[in-house]
Amino acid sequence: MSDQHEENFRQSMRRLAATVCVISCQHEGVRFGITVTSVTSLCFKPLSILACINNGTSIINPLLAEGRYCINVLQKSQVEISKRFSGGVPPSERFLVGGWAEDAQGIPYLPDAQANLFCEVDQTVAYSTHQIVIGRAVAAGFAERVDPLIYQNGGYVACAPLLLNDAA
Repeated sequence: MSDQHEENFRQSMRRLAATVCVISCQHEGVRFGITVTSVTSLCFKPLSILACINNGTSIINPLLAEGRYCINVLQKSQVEISKRFSGGVPPSERFLVGGWAEDAQGIPYLPDAQANLFCEVDQTVAYSTHQIVIGRAVAAGFAERVDPLIYQNGGYVACAPLLLNDAA
């Protein structure tokens, strides 16, 4: 692939806005988590969601071994949590920011996130440097106010409803 083709692809993807999530799990008493934007709903029967996770991340092997995890959809006010889980901070120090709790099975989650999707690994698909993890949503919760953290063009952005003019 040419360098120009790769750069055109990179710049095209920067125009794709995505909701910021932190995927979290626990394995053998240790918490793991990473920031991702590659999360999307898959279908309603069964309730499922997919996430693309790089094979080089600290979470991939524990997540697959444990088979249970939470997708924490971040609120606009949770930029610092996103940054902490994006790398540069040792995995053992990532959970020191945010009001983390654990569900009955020990899965760490953010009760004040925009939404929490508790999942069980249903399938994985290996693709180049990543695993496509398909999870069955076994529980979900959400905040009443819709105010997600969005990432676009290499930075965090705000979103607002469009005011449409109904007059013809």
